[in-house]
Amino acid sequence: MANALTAGAQALMDAYWRAANYLSVGQIYLYDNPLLRKPLTKEHIKPRLLGHWGTTPGLNFVYVHLNRMIKTSSWSTRSTSRATATTCPRSRAGGGGRRPRRKPSARRRPTTSERHSVSVGVTR
Repeated sequence: MANALTAGAQALMDAYWRAANYLSVGQIYLYDNPLLRKPLTKEHIKPRLLGHWGTTPGLNFVYVHLNRMIKTSSWSTRSTSRATATTCPRSRAGGGGRRPRRKPSARRRPTTSERHSVSVGVTR
């Protein structure tokens, strides 16, 4: 197959995936010492976990392969026309910005002081 991975590319992707899984476990379970430079103690482990291991390996696997696809395809070159074609038409150059400003009204609105002022006029 023309698009088959070489052994070196496969080894790099596997190393990236394992490193991403290792970092994910460290973020979920550890307060400190993620590289285990000191012996692991009870104080390094979080008493209450935020998140869980469940989907992490699968998501990291998808990220590894998406990164490979982006690097080896034309997606890696940033093109303004491609970026703006896939974003909201109201956005600025593909940035997902705010809505454009409305044109000022032809009729001027009174200011707060003009609305609440008492007009004293001369009656005839």
